[in-house]
Amino acid sequence: MAKLNVYSFADYNAVRFLAHDVKDGNSRSICRAAQLMAHLVSVISDENSVLVPMPGRTGAALYTKLLAEKISELTGIACLDCLGCKPHMTQYYRKRKYGIRKMSLLHLFLTSDVPSDCHPILIDNVLDTGTTAVSALNALNVSADCVVLGNTDNFRLFNYPISFFEHSLSRA
Repeated sequence: MAKLNVYSFADYNAVRFLAHDVKDGNSRSICRAAQLMAHLVSVISDENSVLVPMPGRTGAALYTKLLAEKISELTGIACLDCLGCKPHMTQYYRKRKYGIRKMSLLHLFLTSDVPSDCHPILIDNVLDTGTTAVSALNALNVSADCVVLGNTDNFRLFNYPISFFEHSLSRA
């Protein structure tokens, strides 16, 4: 089974307002978040790395694509928008409607070929339950890294193949 290493800049509470502004597509906030996340990306990347933005509720990567492209400008690592899904209810509303323990994986799929020698680095604003990240891992069908701006501990409620590292690299 593929494994996911997740690197977070900070606890969600420390970056909550910035994470919401990123999700709203605020260009200044996207630039700020990219600056904060770029160091983590630089530390874990190699010559085969590619930034893969997470698709959102619309089925496509929107603000995450802008974030990944800005990180790409800062790091020189290519961006590959290769994941999609059917439009769905936001994760926030899914948790409110069904409860956090009823969260299930999404059906993400590849929208373009991913080179076999590629080292995918998933890009998202927040790791919460981990369902989106693990859904992306399943679609890619290879071990990957994931860099997020903020995180909660909710993913620990699930038995997902996630190794987690919070902002320890950003202090290096």
